[in-house]
Amino acid sequence: MKNDVEQARASNMEDDESSAPNKGKVIDVGSDSDIDKDINNLSASNKGKDTASTSSISNPELKIEITSRILEQLHDKMEGMTSQQDRADCCIYRVPKSLRGVNWKANTPLLISIGPLHRETKRIEAMQNHKWRCFKEFTEQDGMNEEKIRDLVISIQNKEKHIRICHSEKFNRISSCDFIEMILLDAVFIIKFLNEYQQPNHFERRMMFDIREDLILLENQLPFSIIRDIYQEINRDLQDATWESFLDLVTYVFGKHTGDIATFHFEKHKFSQVAETRQIVKGSKHFTDLLRSFMLKGSIERRYSFNPIKLKYSAVMLRKAGVKFQVTQDKCLVNIKFEKGVLKIPRLEVDHSFERLVRNIMALEQCCYQREAYVCSYIKFMDHLIDSAEDVGLLVRKGIILHWLGDDAALSNMINKFCENIGDNYSCFGHISRKINSHYESRFNHTKASLKLIYFANIWRGTATVAAAILLILTFIQTISSVKLLF
Repeated sequence: MKNDVEQARASNMEDDESSAPNKGKVIDVGSDSDIDKDINNLSASNKGKDTASTSSISNPELKIEITSRILEQLHDKMEGMTSQQDRADCCIYRVPKSLRGVNWKANTPLLISIGPLHRETKRIEAMQNHKWRCFKEFTEQDGMNEEKIRDLVISIQNKEKHIRICHSEKFNRISSCDFIEMILLDAVFIIKFLNEYQQPNHFERRMMFDIREDLILLENQLPFSIIRDIYQEINRDLQDATWESFLDLVTYVFGKHTGDIATFHFEKHKFSQVAETRQIVKGSKHFTDLLRSFMLKGSIERRYSFNPIKLKYSAVMLRKAGVKFQVTQDKCLVNIKFEKGVLKIPRLEVDHSFERLVRNIMALEQCCYQREAYVCSYIKFMDHLIDSAEDVGLLVRKGIILHWLGDDAALSNMINKFCENIGDNYSCFGHISRKINSHYESRFNHTKASLKLIYFANIWRGTATVAAAILLILTFIQTISSVKLLF
């Protein structure tokens, strides 16, 4: 449904622009039959009236013609609608305005545009020349000739329809020639970037980070399959080794990226040796989808429920009810557990790139994985757990959060803004939230926690409490003994 709405908006904009030159002009449709003249006369006779009804037409042939034209118009509009299969293939979206408005910089390329969505953005047009330089050097490398370039163009040409379907907007104004040129130019640029990521030759080192950051954006994607196919076409003599080499390139660049900021400490050799990771890369739709797959690698199977129970209490409040916090060695962030009063959470590492990555993955889930939005569910859970800098401080002391933002309040504000304008009808943490809420609402747990926090907060206070209790008991016994002696 969201795809259809976005396409309708884009189509309306294009239709408005294409009809602008004819505004105010009379268009001759070339109708010479008597029926056509009657239809035109009918339109003229109803001009200026509030309604134009066909029920008053007495000519049966005229009614049939009008009915045929209405049916033809309905058919044409339905033909333009996206089919069920096309919606299934769609994976590259423009981030909804409600999400983009929270922090537009997190969804907008800073240096390089990939694909049609930001193709005409003036601010990053300068990098277009760099793409052409990369392409020129690509055509001049050993083994590259006119025949190979022709094969690449034909390969993209054969997949043009599929590539267009992968986008939520139609881009009818981009001609076939321009579209194929754009895809070839962008794909070659990405391949050269992947090849030179470790040892930049045609890229300045300061640019590498910014380009990688732009390549994770949902709006800045090419279908993963087209990049793979072009890479294989370039290195077709390598046969099976081509795909594994491409796997190594992608997993090194983006697996390491995920590991830097989300506790996925993957290494290149592990990626190239693990069949499961190869399958993740092969099954990904594009780089944003790939990063989401890396984040969910090894996740516990959970039931995704409708209108779930929400966590009501923050970390500090839960601590006062006796909930213990424990960091786990699990590499998958969403594998949160609550067992015997202990909330077990994998470590979350946050740097200044974290927000950009998470916002784009959340946008992808809102557009493409609405009933499997596990990253959104995780962020919502953390949003409920963190209300203030004090909550962040508690989780930092427990080793659950490690961040480089310089201020606990900065992380608290970031987490609390992630879920703005994102619905919470679905979640996979409803059962955990119910158990935690029940634990907090138990008076016994509050009493036990108060005793521990106030009188046994540390070994010295505990020792003093026990000594005071013993002294009190001895004093009571002495008092009883004195009273007995009196009588």
